[in-house]
Amino acid sequence: MLGLRLQIGLALAVAFAVAFGILAATSLTLGRRDRARVRAAEAEALAATLAQAVDGAEDPVRTFDELAPAALRGGVHGMELDGPRTHVARGTTRLGKEVRVPLPGDPETVVALWLAPSEPRAGSGSLFVLYVAVTGLLILLLTYVALTFLIVRPLQAVTSASGRVADGRTEIEVPARGAGEVRALARSFNAMAGQVRADREQLEARLAELEATTAELAQAEDQVLRSARLASVGRLAAGIAHEIGNPLTAVVGLVELARDDDMDPAERDELLERTIREAERIQRIIRDLLDFARPAPEDEEGVALAAVVDDAVRLVAPQQDTSRIRIERRVAEVPPVRGSADRLKQVVLNLLLNAIDAVDGEGEVVVELEEREGAVVLAVSDDGPGIAPEVRDQLFEPFVTTKAVGRGTGLGLAVCHTIVERLGGRLSASDAEGGGARFEMLLPAAGENHAPRS
Repeated sequence: MLGLRLQIGLALAVAFAVAFGILAATSLTLGRRDRARVRAAEAEALAATLAQAVDGAEDPVRTFDELAPAALRGGVHGMELDGPRTHVARGTTRLGKEVRVPLPGDPETVVALWLAPSEPRAGSGSLFVLYVAVTGLLILLLTYVALTFLIVRPLQAVTSASGRVADGRTEIEVPARGAGEVRALARSFNAMAGQVRADREQLEARLAELEATTAELAQAEDQVLRSARLASVGRLAAGIAHEIGNPLTAVVGLVELARDDDMDPAERDELLERTIREAERIQRIIRDLLDFARPAPEDEEGVALAAVVDDAVRLVAPQQDTSRIRIERRVAEVPPVRGSADRLKQVVLNLLLNAIDAVDGEGEVVVELEEREGAVVLAVSDDGPGIAPEVRDQLFEPFVTTKAVGRGTGLGLAVCHTIVERLGGRLSASDAEGGGARFEMLLPAAGENHAPRS
C-alpha cells in the first residue's frame, strides 16, 4: 500500500501534468492563431499598397515586377496581378492562404498574395514550455513541502502514537500542530489516550479487587466444605460412640476375668485373644473416622469409585440406628473417574446419611454404580417418604432442609452439588421407583475431556 507522502506526490504530479499541460497547449495554440492573424493583416496591408502603386503607374506590369522582390519575403511566397487585360504571377501561387485586394481605379483587376504555411517559432515555444515547467515544479515542490509539514508529519505522529497506545503505553501525548483539522485530531487523540489511561487504571483496580474477592470466596468455600465435613463427622460420631461402648465393655469384662490367678493358662490366652480382637475393632472404627476427617490431596486422577463406596458404607455401618436398615450395593465394574477421592467420599457419605435419615430407622437404601455413555453413574435411593414438593426446586440451595431443627443445617446437599460440579460432573434428584428419593451423580471417566451428557 502506498504511503501518504507518495500518494500526495503522485496526485500533485498528475494535477501538474494535466493543468500545466493544458495551459501550455492552449497558450501555444492561441499564440499561433495570433501570429496567423497578424500575418494576414500585414499581407492585406501589403496587397493594398501594391494595388495603389500599380493602379497609378503608367506601366502596371513593370511596376508590379519592380515591387515583387521586396514583397516576396516575410512569409509571402507568391503574388499575382490578375485582371481582364493583365495577368502576371511571380513566386509560388495557388498555395497557402490567399489575400486579394482590388485596384482602386479598376475593381476588376486584383492584387493577390499567397502566404506560406505558418511554422512555430522554436525559440519562443521552448522558452514558454520551460517557463511553465519550472513554475509548475516550484509550485509542486512548495505544495508537497507544505502538505508534508501541515498534514503528513502530524498524521504520522498520531499513527505512531496510536501504535504505542495499542501496545499498552498510554502515557503519551501528541503535539497539536499542522492544519486545523489535524490539530483537532491530535487533541482528540490526546483526550482519547487520557481516557484509555484512566479506564485502564480503573480496570486494574477493579481486577485487583476482583482477585481479592475471588480469593476470599475460595477461602469461604473451602471453609464451608470443611464445615460440612465436620458436620458429617459429628453425625457419624454419635453412632460410633455407641458402637465403641459395646467392645469397650467387653474388653473391661475380659480383662477382669483374665486377672483371676486360678484360671487355666489356655483359657487366659483365649480371653486375651478376644480382648485384642475387640480392641482392634475399636481401633478400626476410630481410624476410619479419622481418615475421613483428615484432609486428603485434591485433584487426584483415576479414582476408583467402588472403593469410595465401600469406605463410605463402612463408615455408616456402626450407626446405632441402622440395625433395621439394609444397605444394598449394586456395584458394576466401572472405569476410574476424574476427581478427588476425599471429596467423592464426602459426597457419597452425605447421600448415605440423608437416605438413612429418610427411612427413619427402618427401610432399605440402595447404592448403584454403573457406566453410562462414557460417564460413571452413582445413584443412592431409599424407600422413604420421598422429596417434599415445596423444596424440590430449591433442593441444592444452601440452608434448604426438611429435617427437624437441630438435625440438619441445610448445607449438605448444597456442598455436595458444589463438589460434583467442581469435579466436572452433575448431581440431580428425582423420585425413586416404588416411592422414596433417588439421588444420581454423573462423573466423567478418567481421560474424558467433556462433561457428562444428560
